[in-house]
Amino acid sequence: MKRLTLAASITLCLSAFGAGPATASGIGAAASDSAPSGGTHSSQTAASGDDASNEDSVMKEADLALKYREMTPLEVTHGKGIEFTIDGLKKGDTVTTSLDNELWTVEKDGPYDGSVVMDEKPDDTNVKFTITVKRGDEPDRLFHAQVHIIEGDRGEYNDGTLVMDPNSTMLDESLYQEGLNLTMVNCSSKDQVLFEVFKTDEEGRPKVWEKRQLAGEDESASVRYMPRENMPDTGEYEAVATCGDLEDSAPLTVNPTEPQE
Repeated sequence: MKRLTLAASITLCLSAFGAGPATASGIGAAASDSAPSGGTHSSQTAASGDDASNEDSVMKEADLALKYREMTPLEVTHGKGIEFTIDGLKKGDTVTTSLDNELWTVEKDGPYDGSVVMDEKPDDTNVKFTITVKRGDEPDRLFHAQVHIIEGDRGEYNDGTLVMDPNSTMLDESLYQEGLNLTMVNCSSKDQVLFEVFKTDEEGRPKVWEKRQLAGEDESASVRYMPRENMPDTGEYEAVATCGDLEDSAPLTVNPTEPQE
């Protein structure tokens, strides 16, 4: 691993939101290309209470990934703040966050990069918020997200570092419902990043998923792996991210939700 410091495990939240004062900025969108071998960003994303209506929406292919799910108070209140990517959007869609309720319009089809900066240091160790996507007369698509606040310095990353969250182990149920957040950082802007997940404890090291996404102006690309159809197999996996001649990988152990006798 080329990571200088490890990002700790934070999950996307399925519960209701907790608010805080903030200002937001829309960073724009870039084209993407996916090959769902076991699922790309999936319709299993946390949605609003009207799940049935959202499942009927053509926005069900949209999905949320956070650039970092562990941040310092300085990071969330300065610079770009909390950065996120929503895949599968269309030109004309609108995006708002519950942290400030500002409205941003998607300028082209593909992943949309946005950010929200908090005005004050958060009181809690977790910042919970929602991101709402609107498309014409379709039901709103509501994403619930959570960033864990840590003290100190999260550190810097080398060029072409894969930041994975959770960073080592997770339950199969969590992988199925919440997904694995993957970010390739310090990669040349507009380079296409290939994300792949392999099952490593089976003969032949089969690939279970891949997705391509262009690195944005922040020189990073963020995606989320979620098994689309069924609960994933438990065992050993490896996530690999490739950007130009840069490559990084991280192992992941998926444990059964129920204890084994």
